Amino acid sequence: MTAVELIIKQLYEYIRKSAHNELSTIRTGEFRIGLRKAIDFCEQAKEMEKQQHGQTWDAAIKAHDNRGHVHARSLVDFDEYYEQQFKK
Repeated sequence: MTAVELIIKQLYEYIRKSAHNELSTIRTGEFRIGLRKAIDFCEQAKEMEKQQHGQTWDAAIKAHDNRGHVHARSLVDFDEYYEQQFKK
């Protein structure tokens, strides 16, 4: 789980608690809408993070190719690698 995914999970839990009056202060539907917007921002950040990992992956493969090494992409695709590393 990435840090951004952890934040998203925590925001969803806060929305759930707010909807069930489990928070010590009164929260409105408007409050939950604000949290939902925060989740949308986090989802955007998560996608950017994945793209950055992919760019790093591609640069590493290119560097290995330029040195004549067998590159990692032949062993595992980036999307598969990302899922293995961050979707535990």
